[in-house]
Amino acid sequence: MNKKKNDKKLPIGVALGGGGARGASHIGVLQKLNEAGLKIDIISGVSAGSVIAAMYAFSEDPFWIEDQFRNLWSKNKFQKKQYLDSSPNLFRKFFKERFSEHYRAIHNLHKNSFLGIDQLESAIRTLLPITNFSDLRIPLKVVATNLNDGMDVVYHEGDLIGPLIQSCSIPGIFPPYIENDKVLSDGGVSMPIPISVIKDLCHVSIVVDIGQYTLSRLDFSNAKSITKRAKIITSNRLKHLLSLQADFVIEPDTLGKEWSDFDACEDLLVQGRVSAENNIVQLMQIINEKQSN
Repeated sequence: MNKKKNDKKLPIGVALGGGGARGASHIGVLQKLNEAGLKIDIISGVSAGSVIAAMYAFSEDPFWIEDQFRNLWSKNKFQKKQYLDSSPNLFRKFFKERFSEHYRAIHNLHKNSFLGIDQLESAIRTLLPITNFSDLRIPLKVVATNLNDGMDVVYHEGDLIGPLIQSCSIPGIFPPYIENDKVLSDGGVSMPIPISVIKDLCHVSIVVDIGQYTLSRLDFSNAKSITKRAKIITSNRLKHLLSLQADFVIEPDTLGKEWSDFDACEDLLVQGRVSAENNIVQLMQIINEKQSN
């Protein structure tokens, strides 16, 4: 007797890693998955990935997400600030100038961040027209890091804006978010790929990793480049180990861009689409195989 085929679709989960401006690649990946007819049932994110994940969980429309970001930039929400205007690379130039060794040493004695939290909160509220997890269409997991004990803090209900601010608060750039005895900061510190928080809740899990750095020949003439390289290697290894938990990994070519290269968002979005398109056939095969088992 033939076994009756199960027509019920199994839940699909997507985990979006952090990477600042490189988060634009997430949008491109989600757009291509949407065009392929792939329905995401649960989503998670850290840092920049948390905001895009929240926007997707609210709208289920990655093209709306792109429109929201374009609207943010057209209103000059950031450009009006002294550290960023419409000139290409000014944001990056600002940080290079302000992050000189001398300035950083003096600054760190008196402040816990270079920027205030208000700019970050304003951007998040502009992008997302809701404030609570209950307003989302699909389940969302947002990850932050408690700097006091180094543990992950995972949010899935209640206030949404606070967790997003926490998850996006890059240490040293934005101040940590204080909540009782917790000092909360960028979720990418402890969990740069938030796959473990959804792995057991879906049958097919997909990671989008925008944080991998390609290693070129090391300039070992100064301590700064050596220290940076050591951190990159540690980060790459951790992301790779976390990604092994997923059924499928998409790694867009982020063109060697840094987290602060916001002038490259257009190109990064395109790279996200290209990467997803190159992987979509293999991904759909995996989904269909799991569906038929």
